[in-house]
Amino acid sequence: MTKALDKILDFLAVVTGVILVFTTLSIGYAILVRALRLPGPVWIIQFNEYAMLFATFLGAAWLLSKNKHVSIGLLVSRFGPRGRRMIGLFHSLIGMVLCAVLCWYGIFTTLENFKRKVIHVQAVDVPMAYIIFVIPLGFFLLFLQFGRNLVNGIREMGKPEGGGQ
Repeated sequence: MTKALDKILDFLAVVTGVILVFTTLSIGYAILVRALRLPGPVWIIQFNEYAMLFATFLGAAWLLSKNKHVSIGLLVSRFGPRGRRMIGLFHSLIGMVLCAVLCWYGIFTTLENFKRKVIHVQAVDVPMAYIIFVIPLGFFLLFLQFGRNLVNGIREMGKPEGGGQ
């Protein structure tokens, strides 16, 4: 299970990288055509908005798995090794609960948008469910990663403070 999750997260990290390259190139293209006083594509802003949403939710669990997410090290650094482990367990548990709730709500919202055939009307009309499905997906992956962190943290609690065997 853990290797499969790693492969999924690594794949989505690559997808996120491709999305960020697309964003960079498309915005650069829009700036270039505007500087040349040519008409730019009307879809660039809209699709870059979607790209930011997708990059955020597809890359978040990978960042958490690599321990590169935003954290408050100033507070945690004041504790000893056991205190840091306890805070890590609490962090993972709270993360799991929040991600489970947000995933459930995201699934409900996505299905409701799909059922009602809600359209996001802009330069290009896109069904809203196609845009927001990434939110519950991202929260589900975060839930799994927080769960893995919790299990690993519990295993670490049984080990001696020095990290030896």
